[in-house]
Amino acid sequence: MIRDALKQFFVYGAGSIAQNALSLFLLPLFLRFFDPSQYGVISLLVVTSSLLATFANLGIGTGLFRLYYEAEIGERKKLVGTAWLWYLFTGTLILVILSTQAHNLSQLLFHVEDYAYAVRLLGVFFFLSLVGDMPFNILRLETRAGYYVGFSLLRFLIDFGLKFFFIASLGRGINGYFESSILAYIFILCLMVPFILKYTAFSLNTSYLRQLLRLGFPFVFSGFAVWILTVSDRYILNQFKGAAEVGIYSLGYSFANIFTVLLTTPSALFWHPFFFAHAAVRSDEDTKRLLNKSLIYFLLAGGVLFLLISLGVGDLLRALTFLFSANPQYHQATPLVPLLTLGPLLYLVSRQAGSAMLMAKKPEYGAIAVAIAAAVNLGLNFVLIPRYGAWGAAVAAVIAYALIDLLSYWWAQRLWHVEYDWKGLVRVLLFMAIAFTIGWYIRLEYSWASLISRLVAALGVFGLLSWFFILTRDERNMFRAYLADARGRAAKMLRRSS
Repeated sequence: MIRDALKQFFVYGAGSIAQNALSLFLLPLFLRFFDPSQYGVISLLVVTSSLLATFANLGIGTGLFRLYYEAEIGERKKLVGTAWLWYLFTGTLILVILSTQAHNLSQLLFHVEDYAYAVRLLGVFFFLSLVGDMPFNILRLETRAGYYVGFSLLRFLIDFGLKFFFIASLGRGINGYFESSILAYIFILCLMVPFILKYTAFSLNTSYLRQLLRLGFPFVFSGFAVWILTVSDRYILNQFKGAAEVGIYSLGYSFANIFTVLLTTPSALFWHPFFFAHAAVRSDEDTKRLLNKSLIYFLLAGGVLFLLISLGVGDLLRALTFLFSANPQYHQATPLVPLLTLGPLLYLVSRQAGSAMLMAKKPEYGAIAVAIAAAVNLGLNFVLIPRYGAWGAAVAAVIAYALIDLLSYWWAQRLWHVEYDWKGLVRVLLFMAIAFTIGWYIRLEYSWASLISRLVAALGVFGLLSWFFILTRDERNMFRAYLADARGRAAKMLRRSS
């Protein structure tokens, strides 16, 4: 079971990286050809698209995953077709609104009408991205992980190439960012639609639509709360500090999002099937021990990734500035990254509490925790951003994520009590802080030497402390056995290839 879980983690991890890594691979391009204010405009438009998506799908995707496996094979096609027709309807509606109100929306967001064409492009991009989500959902429903990853990688490569051509070669700027994405979505949809049509029957079934909306609609509120928590601060930053501050903050957030892409999203895709399959055949005590151990392991993995991201950004930006003549203003994002990365780390930690609440069949408490944290975050943004700018937004985010953890575990322990190793968790956090402090104060003249020295020192300290003071002797022996097995497999593959 553990091997299957790890296999799913790495497969969906590759898909997650392919779906989300475009902005990271294109950072040198963005930093060279966009100044912070232009980068801020793109960020605000993308954030607007994510807000519209929250209300456009009305939780239909969640309802589809809930109903799909209960339906007969023939009925599944009608279910998928009904959900897809809803996406087509809402996507068209928003496309019309953005196209006809482009000048007004540009004035509302940026206080000028110069970005009206970009708003129209956003409408087309939104329509295609909303409609394009369904083929990927179908592949997940049919457990076609290989195809999911393959098409994700292909879309990434096409979008990467087109963005480079439109921005660097044609000089299309902000408009080129969206024009390239539109063409990439059209191309990948043309490839995918014939492949997944066998899983779809385009007929509107009002009974299925009512069920989908009834199951999915409550998730609109939690989705809106997550949107407030994660991206609403861009609007407030733009209002009080301008698009350039948004651009610097968004760059820091892009680096912090590496944590989500590499760990949070892939682990979320595999965790629930693995956990509930385990819980179905084991006692409650065994399941609680799994929650305790997995929390430690997730925090250890998160600690390693946190150190890599937060300590590596400064030297990486120095190298990018030298190699690609990036705007020096972007260096202001460096000290923001540790705070911004702490947010997704804290969110990752809350997952075990959410699993405990699901065992108690009370998942609504998790949604309430997120909603409260979102409200607190929104209030703190209005208090802190006018005075401290991007720093205020980052601090408000960390406080909100910490509140999610506190509320989630406070409720979860009362609903389904688990004996967590709180002392061990505190030790992991303390070791992270020690390793981060050591790495932060290492700075050499050459950026790559500085980067390697920081990471080796910090990860060495964190690894040694965790090895001797967190992992038990049995866990260390098990880890050695896994390493020996991996070396043996690698040696066999090398012998076969030679």
